[in-house]
Amino acid sequence: MYTTQSTPVRPTPGVEAFTPVQLLRLTQLFASDPALPDTLGPDPDRPGERTWRLLADSPRLQVWLIRWPVGAGTGWHDHGGARGGFTVVRGTLTEHTRERSVAASELHEGEGRAFGGSHLHDVTNLGREVAISVHAYSPTLAQMTHYDLVDGVLRPSGVEQRQAW
Repeated sequence: MYTTQSTPVRPTPGVEAFTPVQLLRLTQLFASDPALPDTLGPDPDRPGERTWRLLADSPRLQVWLIRWPVGAGTGWHDHGGARGGFTVVRGTLTEHTRERSVAASELHEGEGRAFGGSHLHDVTNLGREVAISVHAYSPTLAQMTHYDLVDGVLRPSGVEQRQAW
């Protein structure tokens, strides 16, 4: 008689699930292509609004290229449990995070951030020129919960589904 031991099956990093560090490295690889910003096409006639292009999409990985006009931002949001990473291709983005208090970090061309599935942030172009960035998520970004910062506390204000993008 034969017996088998059951061992938990873990996703294989980079095949079934990507780690935040792998996602950051992936965005850095995309960002290193000097022709990448041109794939967005000319600036649209929508002043102040972000525009984006989906570069890769599978159930386990999604990559976006985003143009940020001066003053454009995301508002406070999460990534529906997806892990992620982003790299600034051009310009400067400011990321606000909230632990005990709100903290701001400026990210310049070539700099980026990796984050886990529970990360909440607000990203804004506070610079003087259009910014461009590459974002990667694993698993696929299916929804984002938006938050309002009220008296120092982030409160859910709505959920945006992928169909809205």
